[in-house]
Order: sequence, then structure tokens, then C-alpha cells
Amino acid sequence: MKQLLALLCLLSLPFQLQADEQLEANKKLVVDFYTDILFENKLDKIDQYIGDVYIQHNPNVADGKQALLDLLNSFPAPEPGGQPFGEIVRVIAEGDLVVLHIKNYSWPGPNGGAVVDIFRVKDNLIVEHWDVIQAIPDTAANDNTMF
Repeated sequence: MKQLLALLCLLSLPFQLQADEQLEANKKLVVDFYTDILFENKLDKIDQYIGDVYIQHNPNVADGKQALLDLLNSFPAPEPGGQPFGEIVRVIAEGDLVVLHIKNYSWPGPNGGAVVDIFRVKDNLIVEHWDVIQAIPDTAANDNTMF
């Protein structure tokens, strides 16, 4: 029985390695997207990251790549060489989903905000997005940070 279990583990190892490599590729794709498109405003690279079908779960944004571009074009352009508008604090991946925990320095409130963006990746492109956005308050009921 132990030999059978050991054999099954050995046989499944290539599949696990392939799954781990795909998770890392998905994480890199989403981090690169966020860095290039949102932090650095390189909107000409959008086709490298977003699929032709793009499902949006934020109720304020329509589906599709063009709706995303319209939203991004409504943001103020970053100053060349200026401070980034935020930072990626955490990256979590499971299956075809990648989750980013973002610290935004100046939005949605004067103290900035905590953003959780969830992306679904298919065929090495982002095809679906959810987000949760919370302003950082002036005071908190505890000594913990939001990050």
C-alpha cells in the first residue's frame, strides 16, 4: 500500500509542478498588468494583458476592454518620475484567480484606501475582474493597520 501511495505521488508530481508554474505565470501577468497599466499608465500595452472578452463585476464599469480603457483614461495621468499612486501589498493565487491587496495613497478618501482586486486568467490573459474598495479612516477602533 505504501509503495502504491509513493508511486501515485511520483506520478502526480509533474502535474503539481505544472500547476505551480501556471500559478506563478498568472501572478506575474496580473502584477505586470497592474504595474504597467495602472501604476505607469502604459495603456498601449492593454492587449498584452486583457482578453477580447473581459467580464467586469464592478457595477460602475461596463464589460469589455474598451470600457476598461475609458475608465483608465478618466484617471489623472501620473507625473513622469513622480510618486506612484499606490503599492501592491499582497499577491495570492489559486486556480485561475489572482488576488491583489493594494494600498492606494490618495483614493478613495483623503487618507487613501485599501483595494482588493480579483482577476480571473484564461489562456494567459485577464478575462474577468472583481474589486472591493475601502477608504482608510482618520481613526480606527483598533491598533491594527488595514495592511
